[in-house]
Amino acid sequence: MDLHTIISKILAPFCILLIAAIPAFSQSSSFWDDTDLSIFRSGGSIGLTASMYTAQGIDNRRPPGILQTNANLNFTALGLRSGFTLNYSTDDSGFRQNMNSINYSARWRWLTFRAGDVNTRFSDYSLNGTTIRGGYVRVNPGNFLIEVIGGKSKRVVRPSLESAFREPSFNQWAFGAKMGITGTNGSYFNLNTFYAQDDAASLSGEIIEIKPQENLTLTPEFRVNLFDGRLTLESQFTTSVFTRDLEGEPFSSSDLGVPVFFTAIYQPRASTHVNYAGKALAGFRSDFFDMNIGYERIQPGFMSLGRGTVRNDVETITLSPAVRFFKNRLSVRSDITLGRDNLLGTRFQTQSNTSIGTNVQIVFSEVFHLTTSYNMLLNDITMNSFDGIDQSMGGQSQVSHNLMLQPNFTFIGDDFIHNIALSGGYLTVNSSFIGDPESSNSFFSESYTGMLSYAITLPTGITLNSSGNYLTNSSDGGEIQNIGINFGTSYALFNRKLTLGLNLGINQSRLEREVMNGTAITNRFQQLVSGINSSYRLTDKDTFNLTLRSRNSRVLDGTGNDYTELEGSFRYQRTF
Repeated sequence: MDLHTIISKILAPFCILLIAAIPAFSQSSSFWDDTDLSIFRSGGSIGLTASMYTAQGIDNRRPPGILQTNANLNFTALGLRSGFTLNYSTDDSGFRQNMNSINYSARWRWLTFRAGDVNTRFSDYSLNGTTIRGGYVRVNPGNFLIEVIGGKSKRVVRPSLESAFREPSFNQWAFGAKMGITGTNGSYFNLNTFYAQDDAASLSGEIIEIKPQENLTLTPEFRVNLFDGRLTLESQFTTSVFTRDLEGEPFSSSDLGVPVFFTAIYQPRASTHVNYAGKALAGFRSDFFDMNIGYERIQPGFMSLGRGTVRNDVETITLSPAVRFFKNRLSVRSDITLGRDNLLGTRFQTQSNTSIGTNVQIVFSEVFHLTTSYNMLLNDITMNSFDGIDQSMGGQSQVSHNLMLQPNFTFIGDDFIHNIALSGGYLTVNSSFIGDPESSNSFFSESYTGMLSYAITLPTGITLNSSGNYLTNSSDGGEIQNIGINFGTSYALFNRKLTLGLNLGINQSRLEREVMNGTAITNRFQQLVSGINSSYRLTDKDTFNLTLRSRNSRVLDGTGNDYTELEGSFRYQRTF
């Protein structure tokens, strides 16, 4: 008798007893009162969208007609959550099928169990966002915490000549565990580990350039709250053992000088390296003053299979003070960041950056609010010398200053609401290149922006809004000017079942640039846009939407093409 038959004989009577016991539990047991399980729930939606498009003066940017349908179904039975989504579009004449996802989730007091496509977060640098098809258990009685997760984190993708951009990958299995204890004041200490390994046999016989990998991380983290939470200290530190090629020559414990038990847990090879990443944060809170100080360091070559791409070889220091006055009517916050790379000094270039941002918010009254901000960014790229030889080319320095002023007025009456918002900005960017004889060694850009908007809401269901914007930019490459005006309105009818909307806008831009012989070329463009939107709620579950949009572009001066675009769409959606 094989294993499949044995399991079937064990599970069959268990399932029969479970189904028979459901009504009894639901009527007489208090078990259901302590869980979030439900017998059965279902829902979903179906939709149909028909779109049309036409253009004159330019080539069509999309097909003249597209028909799209979509349907999704989701249900919950005893904590089992599953769903199915189907999309069909005539744009590609075929099915666009999303991967089906099955999830089982149940909770009873301090015990949580999930199966299917699950994910959790252990820490920033170990397991953080990777979806695993398997199981997850969380046990949290009182102040203690235990989490366990395991399953397949990647499925095999075979190389294909038909899909040139599809990168092959191995089957990858991943497992993790986390233990922790939490204090009554919010302090905690956690210790987690994560392990992932590619299955080299899953792509056996294929000609590929990638190599199977293996990764083990260990992360302690803690947080300490002192003086009723006014002072907070927290830190996390991840050690990562990463093997780039599992097929490489293995090392013995005597070769490495490590205990035998370590090689029994993780077998080091020629491509194995150990790295770390970590951060620390100290925070102070008071009634009128806050201060956060942080430090983060990610070593060169740090890798973790429990999260996405990690930018390594970077060090960052942050400082964030904030003050509040007059019962929070005036608040000032600054964020200072100092960063650099090339931590080991082995690269030809070293990039350092300094960012300083300050935000001020003032509440003068319920009518008038003012927000202003200033940001300065400094980037420096310096060339390093090797063997006493200075690198004369490749250096760069860039400084930018950005100042914004945003007053806002809100007038609330018995029958209307007026809102007036203004915005003004100033931006400069100054770049200089060091040691490059082909360049002018500098670049300067200066921009001014302005925006004014007004909106009113009336009790009759009418909303009116308008806005104007202005931009001027001057740089070594030329000058740009842009001005635009927009108007919109919406009206709700039949107890807000029908909503009609109209949008109109005009935008005009001017571009002047210098060419090689020193002469200037000027282009002026004008663009008119309009749109009509309508939505009708037939029932609580049925909705119709109709949208029409047009865009007309004209060349007033210079070269270019005049063109007109018209597009529309109709959509029906039903939920159940």
